[in-house]
Amino acid sequence: MNMEYYTPNKEELLDSIRTEFQFLVSNYGFAESDKRTDPYPNPYSVLYRKAPIEVLVEGISYGCGMDVEIRIKKDELGKEQDRFSVGWLTQIRRPVFLAPEFPSKRGQLVQLPKLAYQLKAVADDILRGDLSILPQVWDVIAKARAEGEKHAAHQDFLRAEVRSQEAFRLHDYSAVVSLLGPHRNLLNASSRKRLEIAQHRLYNRG
Repeated sequence: MNMEYYTPNKEELLDSIRTEFQFLVSNYGFAESDKRTDPYPNPYSVLYRKAPIEVLVEGISYGCGMDVEIRIKKDELGKEQDRFSVGWLTQIRRPVFLAPEFPSKRGQLVQLPKLAYQLKAVADDILRGDLSILPQVWDVIAKARAEGEKHAAHQDFLRAEVRSQEAFRLHDYSAVVSLLGPHRNLLNASSRKRLEIAQHRLYNRG
């Protein structure tokens, strides 16, 4: 399947963002803002602000993708803020929007109108100043991060398991203990036995 892919230049992207997200200004009272608190602002982005809420629409992935980030200021000085991609809110309210698509045309300009529609569909209350959904958003994000950390820990264990087998074969018991020790709660019967033998032989030498 041939995919037509187009990457806009900076001016074209910013103009398209302003066109697609004009509803933030006309319907919700946001204003475009040049005041950025990020140490290295993304030049391929437009920031909209209506205190205490900000919406950042930005190009990502080296010209391949777009994202919409909602930011909530936490103090009157605007120095602290919570932020999350609109994708988290979509996961709660309209997960069907996250289904993969395979359009004949691809690129940032194709994604923009879809993201604008998605933002209106899932964040109308937030854009109007009702932040009551936020605890549920934070909960979903926390659970996803915990699951990601769990998966990463399991992957670390699998790598350590393979390396410990080779270390055991070479009688490098110190390496076996070093590799398997941090993963005691994930050890299966075989790896637990390998660790026990390695510890016994390592600490009972001589």
